[in-house]
Amino acid sequence: MISLMIITITAICCLLYYSTIISYAGTGTAFAEAWLIAGCALIIVAIVLMADRKFDFLKYIPKWVLISVASVVAAGGLLFMVLFGCVLSKMNSCPEHKADYVIVLGAQIRGENITRSLKYRLEAAYEYYRENPDCVIVVSGGQGEGENISEALAMQRYLVEKGVPEDKIIMENKSTSTNENLRFSYEIIKSRGDENVNIVICSNDFHIFRALKLAEKIGIKNPEGLASKSDEILHFSYMVRDSLAIFKEVLLGNI
Repeated sequence: MISLMIITITAICCLLYYSTIISYAGTGTAFAEAWLIAGCALIIVAIVLMADRKFDFLKYIPKWVLISVASVVAAGGLLFMVLFGCVLSKMNSCPEHKADYVIVLGAQIRGENITRSLKYRLEAAYEYYRENPDCVIVVSGGQGEGENISEALAMQRYLVEKGVPEDKIIMENKSTSTNENLRFSYEIIKSRGDENVNIVICSNDFHIFRALKLAEKIGIKNPEGLASKSDEILHFSYMVRDSLAIFKEVLLGNI
């Protein structure tokens, strides 16, 4: 009875969160559908459990099958909690050393306009630059669907308007993923003859753990994170998404 109640409440919460995301940010919001799918799946599980209480049909399923399913679900839940803990561990990252380069990871823009998530990253990078004006900012991000210009160009324009000199900004405008953001940006830094330098990676707080691990894998020595804040309503969804993304990067060999 208690487990059925927990599943039902969780399903309702998932569906309510999905509705909140859609009404707040629109149907194209990344990862929004995951909450709809999770809510519907949990409702189906709840219906099956309620039907079993009345008809007791699960007794016809071999016990080893039920134990196997339960074990897989438990293992998946444990793995997710570990990954979620990894995300949490770097959410308050702040550089301990002065950076020679700050790599600002790109995020979706709409047309030529930066989104809220990207603005938070740029604001954090700008504030860091004000305190460390000797650093060079690398803005990284190519042009994707629904984007009229590259993310890097939109980021460069924003920082210049804030007062950062153009010669203090390098654009990397070919990348289409976090891994490419870091690889292509590091290639530019190395092409300038700068390999043994302090590199800070700026992104939203939920993104820092994965970004640092990817950076280490491509050869950046002792990268540090600069965590910006995130959208309050979408924050939890992004944290869950990045937890799953860490697992994906491990499978791909990127971490």
